Amino acid sequence: MSCLSVRQLNELAREALSSCLHDEVWVHGEIHGLKMHAKSGHVYFDLVEKAPDMGESYVAKIGCAFFRGSFVKWRQGLKASGMQDFELASGIEVRLKARVDLFVREGRYQLIVSEIDPAYTFGAIARKREQTVRALKAAGLLEKNKGLQMPRIPRNVGLITSGGSAAFNDFMRIVADSGYSFSVTLFDAHMQGENTVPEVLAGIEALQSRPGVDVIVIIRGGGAKTDLFSFDDLSLCRAVALCARPVITGIGHEIDVSVADLVAHTCCVTPTDAARFLVTGMDEVWAYLGQAHRDVSHRSSDVLQRAGERIRMASSGLDHVTHRWMVSALSVLREYAFYLHTSLARDTAGREQMLAMAVLRLANSSRTAIGRQLQVIDELPRDMIRDARTRFAFLQADLARQQQGLGDHADTIIVRQQDRMEHLGSLFSVMDPSRTLRRGYSITMDSKGRVIVDAASIREGASITTVLAKGKIVSTVNDKEQ
Repeated sequence: MSCLSVRQLNELAREALSSCLHDEVWVHGEIHGLKMHAKSGHVYFDLVEKAPDMGESYVAKIGCAFFRGSFVKWRQGLKASGMQDFELASGIEVRLKARVDLFVREGRYQLIVSEIDPAYTFGAIARKREQTVRALKAAGLLEKNKGLQMPRIPRNVGLITSGGSAAFNDFMRIVADSGYSFSVTLFDAHMQGENTVPEVLAGIEALQSRPGVDVIVIIRGGGAKTDLFSFDDLSLCRAVALCARPVITGIGHEIDVSVADLVAHTCCVTPTDAARFLVTGMDEVWAYLGQAHRDVSHRSSDVLQRAGERIRMASSGLDHVTHRWMVSALSVLREYAFYLHTSLARDTAGREQMLAMAVLRLANSSRTAIGRQLQVIDELPRDMIRDARTRFAFLQADLARQQQGLGDHADTIIVRQQDRMEHLGSLFSVMDPSRTLRRGYSITMDSKGRVIVDAASIREGASITTVLAKGKIVSTVNDKEQ
């Protein structure tokens, strides 16, 4: 048995493959790890076959090389058939025509691609989209996110897109030019390729758990139809439907609508439209506030005008009631003063008359008694007469003194009663309301003209009137102390 070199072995394997599969074959699978060599123009990727229920894992894989000449020819054919918007991308399912080859230097089994069928890819995308929609509908998730209440003022925005991209710049330009104080929290994610789904999922999870985020916006710029396939992914669409915040999409395709657009709360055509949707919401709130301000101002003016008219009418009525009350109070006080003055004068005159009559009766009875005693004395012996006269003289002098004292006492009583009359007159003068008002005091009455003597009897917001010596003041109770 001869010994072969590695190169010889690989060349024999290559010849064997060529003899078995000498013609090109059609192979279908999913593109992974797409790379475009900038210098040579060649395109390299892996074609994998996935099991139905194995998620991202695969059961078979083969490397593919799409050399520049074949790739350019294929692109020209697409353009001629009107499918120039078809682009290769990791994650899409394709059917390709290729020659089986073995790369001798590396000993690697690969496919040399000459053509890729875009119709198959579009059909696969449509089938996957249909499957995703059916699964979401069966789970009741198509309208789930739409049932969330869109905040009236969605000022705090969680944004999922590629930072620095045209979509990001367009969105931020509209938001910045609006003049509203939007707060945008960016989650930088790839929006094309095999990293799109996991990174968008991570963005939704991070932003919906962030306090203060009102809405989540997912945007990307325009591109080929095949760029939409990531937004038909079941796990991504389920995350959008179950998001705790309203989701707004602006995927950037005017004709095609992704499944993510279907399950989102609001679907916009482009990133610019998504930004304008938020700005329009703020415009509506601002217009509502402006109209509310005008309505409140107009109604306040009407209320104040009607209140002013009521106050003027109440003030006029209060002035009349106050004047009538003052006149009535003065009349009552004058009647009381006249009654007291008359009563005191009558009482004093009666007492003076009684005293005068008592003095007169005492004088008459004294003279009669003295006369009788003198007659008795005349009949007594001389000594007894002398002693009696002396005694009677003493009694007469004492009687004169008592008479004098009684007269003085009567004068004192009269003077005292006169002083009392003058004092009562002064008190009535002091009790005159007009004099009390002139000393700085005031009278406060409620809206019915009743005098207020207790703060508890007046409620807050009531209208009261304060009467002064000159004029009056109408005010409203804002606070009180008891």
